[in-house]
Parts: sequence; structure tokens; C-alpha cells
Amino acid sequence: MKITIPIDCDNAPKRRIIKDFIVSVYQKKWQEVGEILDENFSLISFGVNSIEVFDVLKEHFSSIPKIEELVIDEILSHGKLGACNGKIKLKDQIINFAYFIEFKSAGKNTITKITEYKI
Repeated sequence: MKITIPIDCDNAPKRRIIKDFIVSVYQKKWQEVGEILDENFSLISFGVNSIEVFDVLKEHFSSIPKIEELVIDEILSHGKLGACNGKIKLKDQIINFAYFIEFKSAGKNTITKITEYKI
């Protein structure tokens, strides 16, 4: 999978965590994802029930066909909140995404809540 990310996303720790999370879930690197997520995380993906179990999160992302390219356009962070947008390119389809992320606190780098939008 080709990965394209903003060159400045390592300037702030939370931006780096967001980048690492997005790249890891789409590469299906579950150990790395588990290290980033709080044990009481939740993922809200519209059209899908809220996901609060790690194995269900793995199923959610594993259902995506082979990804040819992951593009992260922008990553933002402020306090305990963050967001990113981009797209995944499949063989015959492009899926645009946006993720809104909440960390445990402004001082902690553990993700507790993810809201996912895909079109």
C-alpha cells in the first residue's frame, strides 16, 4: 500500500498519534492500534453501531478490500481533540474519510473516542 501523509505531521505529539492510528488501522497492525487506544475506547461510524470492543474494531477495518493507496491530507490537534481527513484508494473506488478524535486528556496520548465519516 502506498502511503501519502503531510510532511509536518510529526511536529506535535497528538498529530503523530493520529497519523500512527490511521496508518496502523488501514495496514491492520493491530498491536500498534491497541497501544494507541484506551481500554474503554469507542468508535462511532455512521450507519454502524458504536464499536467498543477491540475485536469488533478489527472486523470493521478488516472488511475493507485491498487498499492501493492511503492519503492523509490534513491532521489537526488542539488540547484533547484532533481530526484528520483523506482518502483510501481501492482498485475501483475512492473512499473519502474524516476522523474526529478525542484523547483521554490534553496531557495523555491515549485515544478514547473516534468518530468516523466515510463517503
